[in-house]
Amino acid sequence: MKTIGILGGMGPEATADLYMEIVKIFQKKYGAKFDKDFPPFFIYSLPIPDVVEELENEQLLVPLLAKGVKKLESAGVDFISIACNTVQYYLPQMRQAVKIPILSIPDETARITKKRNYSKVGLLATDLTIKTRIFDEACQKSNIKLIKPNQEQQIILTKVIMNALAGQKSEQDLEQLKTIIKAMKNQGAEAIILGCTDLPLIIQQKDSELKLLDTTKILAQAAVRESRQNLFKQKTISGD
Repeated sequence: MKTIGILGGMGPEATADLYMEIVKIFQKKYGAKFDKDFPPFFIYSLPIPDVVEELENEQLLVPLLAKGVKKLESAGVDFISIACNTVQYYLPQMRQAVKIPILSIPDETARITKKRNYSKVGLLATDLTIKTRIFDEACQKSNIKLIKPNQEQQIILTKVIMNALAGQKSEQDLEQLKTIIKAMKNQGAEAIILGCTDLPLIIQQKDSELKLLDTTKILAQAAVRESRQNLFKQKTISGD
């Protein structure tokens, strides 16, 4: 299997969540039991300036991200997954820094959303993710309309995400997310994109009346697919 590279630390708990989601897919879908049944990983937890409440220093951030993906490439990974939606805005610069593929959360999410025949979905994400329109182009290509938070809802989302980063998850935060989801449903949302990898740490499918498109799970599925490509090719060649 191909070696998976995870650029994490944005936040650290969400990085661990992505790793565990990949492990769970191998266990449930492919019956992985022994250590040899799982793919090799390299995880680099990269401390970066705040990208949730505000973008503190873009001139510092881009070189840090480029350095992070280069570290993973030098470690010998075959491709990279990034456990953060917000920094997907800098995906072009990161891809220019390395010769190996870097998975795109917006592209993978739009593909899954279209496959499930959703045409109008709500987007819960950081303020920077909303402002930089990270999901807009990918969704527009698939004729998917995005419903975004209003200013008041975005302030609440930012607070909830910052609480999750600090490990402070409360029932109040969950109820606030449910209220925003209900408002988006009233606007015609058929599903909700959890466009921040820290949100699944607070809200699960059982808590939502709409289908949640969890970008951590979507990225994990894409990573598993990529890691197993060599196996698929070998089986095809051998005729199995």
